[in-house]
Amino acid sequence: MKSLIIYCSDYKKNTEVIAQILADKMDSELINIRDVSDLDIESYDLIGFGSGVYKESFSPKLFKLVDKLNLAGKNVFVFSTSGVGMKFYNSRLIKILESKGAINKGSFACKGSFIAKDFTNKKLFNIMGRLSQGHPNQRDFKEAEGFIIRVLDSL
Repeated sequence: MKSLIIYCSDYKKNTEVIAQILADKMDSELINIRDVSDLDIESYDLIGFGSGVYKESFSPKLFKLVDKLNLAGKNVFVFSTSGVGMKFYNSRLIKILESKGAINKGSFACKGSFIAKDFTNKKLFNIMGRLSQGHPNQRDFKEAEGFIIRVLDSL
């Protein structure tokens, strides 16, 4: 099986760490979105899309790329890192992928550390930032590995 992971990790490289773990576990090609020029996905059996969450959304670069791809009948999965580590951020991309005929095989999310003052001066985000420190961590790595094993088992 031939697989590819495309990811965007602009801030602290939290998503890149998770992307690498997933790629290693499934012996996948790994491409940072900034390195994508001309992408032929025809030969891939499984494609993962990942992003850090920036201002409550995935990277616009990832949405632009997905818009250009013919994903009909392609097996896909989505992953993200964010200050809260919740899968609901993945929903928008999943809906777009499915609307393009892709077959969603799963969704994964974990916390990624961030410094609140880099984004806002709201105190709530200071608390969230403190709670996210040290993530992704060993537990997140194990959960990512378990997730990709389940995805592979579903094929």
